[in-house]
Amino acid sequence: MKKLLLPTLLLAFGTTYAQQIQRCSSFEYMQDQIAADPTVQGKIDAVNADCDAYQLAYPNGYTSRAVVTIPVVVHVIYQNATENISDTRIFEQIQVLNEDFRKLNADVGNINSAWDPIAADCEIQFCLAARDPNGNWTNGINRVSTTVSTFSTNNNVKYTSSGGANAWDRSKYLNLWVCDLGSSLLGYAQFPGQAAATDGVVLHYRYTGKTGAIAPYNKGRTAVHEIGHWLALYHIWGDDGSACTGSDFCSDTPNQADENYTCPAIGTVVTDACTTTSPGVMWTNYMDYSDDACMLFFTANQKTRMWAVLNGSRSSLQTSNGCILNSVDELSLSHAFSLYPSPTNGLVTLDFGFALPSDYDIAVYNTLGEKVREIHIDMLNEQTLMLDLRDQAAGLYFIEVRNKTEKITRKILVE
Repeated sequence: MKKLLLPTLLLAFGTTYAQQIQRCSSFEYMQDQIAADPTVQGKIDAVNADCDAYQLAYPNGYTSRAVVTIPVVVHVIYQNATENISDTRIFEQIQVLNEDFRKLNADVGNINSAWDPIAADCEIQFCLAARDPNGNWTNGINRVSTTVSTFSTNNNVKYTSSGGANAWDRSKYLNLWVCDLGSSLLGYAQFPGQAAATDGVVLHYRYTGKTGAIAPYNKGRTAVHEIGHWLALYHIWGDDGSACTGSDFCSDTPNQADENYTCPAIGTVVTDACTTTSPGVMWTNYMDYSDDACMLFFTANQKTRMWAVLNGSRSSLQTSNGCILNSVDELSLSHAFSLYPSPTNGLVTLDFGFALPSDYDIAVYNTLGEKVREIHIDMLNEQTLMLDLRDQAAGLYFIEVRNKTEKITRKILVE
């Protein structure tokens, strides 16, 4: 096992906690898929060969010609209200993905100085889908009530026939399934090169987003880790059972004996049987098992590997129209309050049809999950309120109005 230079008490706690929590089952899931269909191994090998070729072609790291935006559909599979997580948590999750994959996370300054030069802006971002596979309007959230109490890595959550939801076209969307994964598993992903019908990432509802998520996995980084797998990244220790012979196929990550748990003090040097000297193993990398608060960055070589996939087996995502809107014909602005005009030049009227006698909060989100405007109303004496979004880029926005008992979200298109 690894030999951490940490206090004995912390090491003991980390070991115990590791036995209780299964941070990720992506590698085991892949092994199960290969066992069920041996041809999967050849497809995975082909993806790895492509990634290796890219890493040789770009020894100093890959720089994309343009940032790619990946449309995301979130299938929320729920049996009760607790599992039916809020839009807010989903927006938060998308925002975390955009911050972490672009090296815009607020805690980026905590990266060890030895690793900071190779911490990468991966030039990958995400948006909630604005159109479904049939071209209809969507907010990118597909809610499905189920009678299934818990799911596992058997893929049942990925099929309507077994209580889940069928995947949307993987050539245009990243499918995220959010469900109850039982008492210990946080999530798992499907590596490139496997079946289209099951392609995507599965997340436990308890560890999705931030608000209401369960600590210490409450900063949205389970999704960051799993999407790393979906883009062909392996665990940083190589899943070799502490042998020091495994590899994550990235030359700029130190050899590592095993996964790390908990969250040591920032700047702590952690060594093990594979890397015995400073700066030690890269325990703050998104592909380790540290607590969310200690996951901080991807490396340049990990970025190159992800872009090899985006220029290879997942290249169709670069031309997906999943976040592009051509019409507002199907945009419903009825119920509770109305918005107009749509499309708009940025000036938006919220018409409630009556004065608001109590406190209301209004928030505006873009399709990347970022909150671009927030207003608190103690009392509105008029029935209308004007929002000015002229400083925002053209695109789809979600306007959320809430009070103490209810929340309603509507869409508006800014040209």
